[in-house]
Amino acid sequence: MKQPDLGKKIAELRKAKGFTQEELVEKCNLSVRTLQRIESGEVTPRSYTIRTIFTALGYDVFDSPVSTYNRFSNAGFIISSWLKQVYQYVFELFNLKENTMKKVSVLSIAILAVGFILFIVCSDGKAQSPVEVKKAIEESNRNYIRWFNAGQIDSLLTLYREDACLVAKGCGEAYIRDYFRSQFNEYKFKQLDIISISVCDSIAVEKGSWFISLNSGGVLDGEYLTEWRFSDKKWLIVNDIGNIN
Repeated sequence: MKQPDLGKKIAELRKAKGFTQEELVEKCNLSVRTLQRIESGEVTPRSYTIRTIFTALGYDVFDSPVSTYNRFSNAGFIISSWLKQVYQYVFELFNLKENTMKKVSVLSIAILAVGFILFIVCSDGKAQSPVEVKKAIEESNRNYIRWFNAGQIDSLLTLYREDACLVAKGCGEAYIRDYFRSQFNEYKFKQLDIISISVCDSIAVEKGSWFISLNSGGVLDGEYLTEWRFSDKKWLIVNDIGNIN
C-alpha cells in the first residue's frame, strides 16, 4: 500500500475507531502535524511508525498489504524483536520503587544482554562490516557533543528518529527535546568513546562510555548503549540507555 492510499486507510480506521487526530497521536508518540501529513499523503512514514499507528488502531499490519513496508531480513527481525523485549524489561524495572544502585545494576545487565543478542545473531557471517558504520557513528557522536554543549537542541534532534526513546525516561521528539533542554544547564559533554559496535542489516548497537563536566563542578562518567537504524540513507538513534559508574 502506497501513498495516498496508506494515509486514506489510516484516516478511515481512525474515524471508524472514533479517534480524533489528537487522541491517536497520544497513543503513538507522534505530533499532530506528522499524522496530518501522513493522512494527507504528503509523506510516507517509516515502517516502525506504520506499525505503531496500526497497532494503536487495532489493525493487524502483518496480515495486511502494509506488511510490504516491513523489509527486515530474518536476522534483523530477530534482533528487533529481542531488543524490544529487553527495552521493555528495563523500562518496567525502572518504574519499580527500587534504590538507585539496584537500577544501575539492572541496567548493566541489560547492556550485557543486548550485546550478547547482537553477538549471537550477527556471528553468522551475514552482518555488514562495522567499519563504515563506526565512521558514521563517530561523526554523529562528535556532532552530538558539539550541538548539546552549544545548546543547539534542534540540531541534536536530527540524530534521532522521530519515534526514538530514551529508555526508562520517555519517547518521541517532543519529549526528547524537552529533556535535553532541561539537561543543557546541568552539564556539558567532555567525550563519548565507542567501546564496540555490532551491526546486522539496518540495525547497529553501539556500546560506549561517556564523560561529563557538571556545571556546578565535578566530573561524572558512565556507560551507554545506543541502538541505531539506517533510515533515509543515514544512521539515526532509536533507543538510548545510559548509567552512571
